[in-house]
Amino acid sequence: MTLLGVDIGTTHVKACVYGEDGGFLGVHRCNTPSRRVPGGGVEYEGRELEGVVFEAIRRVTRRFGPPRVIGVSSMAEAGFLLGSDGEPLAPAISWFDGRPAPQAARWEERLDPPELFGRMGLHLSPRPSACKLEWHRDNAPEAWSGSDAWLGMAEYLVFRMTGEKRTDPSLASRTMLFDIRRGVWDPELCALAGVSPEMLPPVCGSGATAGGLRSPAADATGALAGTPVAVCGHDHVCGSFGAGAVEPGEVADSIGTAEGVLMLLREPPLDEEVYDLNLSVGRHVLPEGFYLGTGLPESGGAVEWLLRLLEGNEEDLARWTGEAAALAPGEGGVFLPLVRGSGDTVSFHALGRESRPAHLLRAVLEGLTLEVDAALKRAARAVETGLTGITVLGGGARNDLWRQLKADASGMTVRAVSEPECVARGAAMLAGVGAGIFEDHGCVPAPEYEPRVHTPQGDPASYERLYYEVHRPLRGLADAVR
Repeated sequence: MTLLGVDIGTTHVKACVYGEDGGFLGVHRCNTPSRRVPGGGVEYEGRELEGVVFEAIRRVTRRFGPPRVIGVSSMAEAGFLLGSDGEPLAPAISWFDGRPAPQAARWEERLDPPELFGRMGLHLSPRPSACKLEWHRDNAPEAWSGSDAWLGMAEYLVFRMTGEKRTDPSLASRTMLFDIRRGVWDPELCALAGVSPEMLPPVCGSGATAGGLRSPAADATGALAGTPVAVCGHDHVCGSFGAGAVEPGEVADSIGTAEGVLMLLREPPLDEEVYDLNLSVGRHVLPEGFYLGTGLPESGGAVEWLLRLLEGNEEDLARWTGEAAALAPGEGGVFLPLVRGSGDTVSFHALGRESRPAHLLRAVLEGLTLEVDAALKRAARAVETGLTGITVLGGGARNDLWRQLKADASGMTVRAVSEPECVARGAAMLAGVGAGIFEDHGCVPAPEYEPRVHTPQGDPASYERLYYEVHRPLRGLADAVR
């Protein structure tokens, strides 16, 4: 029998099958159905998403047979208002959609931001689910008045499969309504948001079986009725477990459209120093675990943007990567990526007349690497944790130059997971723990890694100087010009 993991991502839905030895068997991948709206927002229709996910599961069950368990992971923050009949009443607003900015601004009048951070580990922004719920109340009053439940993306799909409403601590951590120390919905935060706690699903352990697959969903997916189904958590956190980065000091670097970098911790650092560093804290998918997180809103997405800008293809990208690897640090120029609070533009600096696509690519990869590396080192100093190495996963992990740059800048070894879909793998393995296939999390088989482990080949201090003496001053200049 097999284990099936579903990853509902920003751009793709993936249904992946694994053996009970943890080995990857196959995947069906398709575009996440979405609709762009004026102002740069993106929405998802519940029934349309359900159809795509069920079809992806059907494709892999045809090839590998019905799975023994199904685990579902997804992007966080986005979710659906449901009526009493369980039907979505409005589209889900994507995690990066900026429309709830006015609702986020109201929170500054309700609670001091550092105090809010001390309870739920997040900074004020339009992203958390609380702001999206308020946006619906202000902009879709009919849907709001007719709703009696709110479910995030993974939670909604599990509900459609089992009829049970559940969430896990890692997804609840991204709502801004969850007390991460106590692991419960916070009544005061819910009251400030105007959200009844009864609208929110019960919080269970990541991978805990929510229920058995109901007959209609079994018919639609090709899986067997009664198959255990579980909510397995926030994609980046679930991916870190799937990648085997499960010890304190290990860094999981998930490079997809966005980039999420997580450090596993035993206690949540919710003090003002961590708040001032603009870091996030949340519940891990491991029991009693927490994470300290940083990252970029667009990382692999920035590389894809450059490829479109230059009208290149994958063969061009491979050629430019080889040429970029021969350049010295800073020789490609400077790229300033999107960071939180910097607006919605990126910029290039110090390009020369002889600059070629390889120079631009080198600048992009260096800019992304240096921003993440500086944030990670600040985080390690703040919590006094020694970092032991970096495990990279996701689409960006396939870029050999990017991995080497991370090793050179950090001064640490970098290993890459060779299996293509760590988020789905984490979901499948967590569901396996919840269903009793594995005795506990420590019994889950480790993934396979690329044979080559990247070690630092240059002086990390040169990259630190490049960041603090060039990139940071240019960031200040760019902000002033903007």
